[in-house]
Amino acid sequence: MAYIGASPAYGVFNRQVLTGDGSTTTYNLDYPVSSATQLLIVLDGIVQEPEYSYTVSTAAGQGTVTFSEAP
Repeated sequence: MAYIGASPAYGVFNRQVLTGDGSTTTYNLDYPVSSATQLLIVLDGIVQEPEYSYTVSTAAGQGTVTFSEAP
């Protein structure tokens, strides 16, 4: 994978693949999140902008992502 700048030196990068249906905007995540900037969301090769293209929330330990438009 190519990076602009320094490659990550440490950390664990979880991956979750979601399939949009054109009408659903809210999806459950496999893990809780506290900020939209904790995620890197890419739709059809285009990186989405946190807080504009999507928001996140966590309730009772369940993370969710809500898109501004249905993927």
